[in-house]
Amino acid sequence: MHFISRTIVATAVALTAFSAVAKPNEAAISQQLEKVGLTPSSIASSPIPGLNEVVTERGVIYTTDDGKYFVVGHLYENSGAQPVNLTEQKMAKMNKDKIAAMEKDMIVYPAKNEKYVVTVFTDTSCGYCRKLHNEIKGYNDEGITVRYLAFPRGGERSGNFNQMSAIWGAKDRAKAMDDAKSGNFDESKITPRPDLVRAQYELGVAMGVNGTPAIVLADGTMIPGYQPPAALRQLLDSQPKS
Repeated sequence: MHFISRTIVATAVALTAFSAVAKPNEAAISQQLEKVGLTPSSIASSPIPGLNEVVTERGVIYTTDDGKYFVVGHLYENSGAQPVNLTEQKMAKMNKDKIAAMEKDMIVYPAKNEKYVVTVFTDTSCGYCRKLHNEIKGYNDEGITVRYLAFPRGGERSGNFNQMSAIWGAKDRAKAMDDAKSGNFDESKITPRPDLVRAQYELGVAMGVNGTPAIVLADGTMIPGYQPPAALRQLLDSQPKS
């Protein structure tokens, strides 16, 4: 099922008219969402009365108290000088926690004078992923450590799923990645790890990755698409310090 994400401030306000239940009926919400293949992991009130924030394996959605109506999109707070994307804030925190759980299986290209760490969902068949990889030294020179997670864009149906499984099965994963990105990888003698690639792909889907490369910053914010080393460093420098 495909949804078109959009800002939902006005839509959400309108939807509160449909809610006649005093508090969220978690059982009803779960039952309604199961009809469209979504399983809530948490249900909580949103800032809008009668509309609830529901975290699912496919991201954050918003439902009425009875689960009969739901909206997929971003919820903004517009009370300050600039609108604040509350959905993005929630997703960033979730992404940060999920990424941390995968650290041991990442392929890491460390910067000698590390100032920033980014995690990149990559696909060996992706042209811009190869472009990014060819500039790894540039990122490292900018003080950026690059960590890879696998995201074969078609999942297990991808033509390169087996290749990426072999990369994660290699004794020297970084060299295997280098070879694969340059077209010189021999996977014939490697015991593949499809379990790792499958788990990383599923993580990417849950985080909303729909293309590669997808760059995740240390705070969990995701930047879709390729960024040149200098531009990425400038963006990282501009982020609020935690």
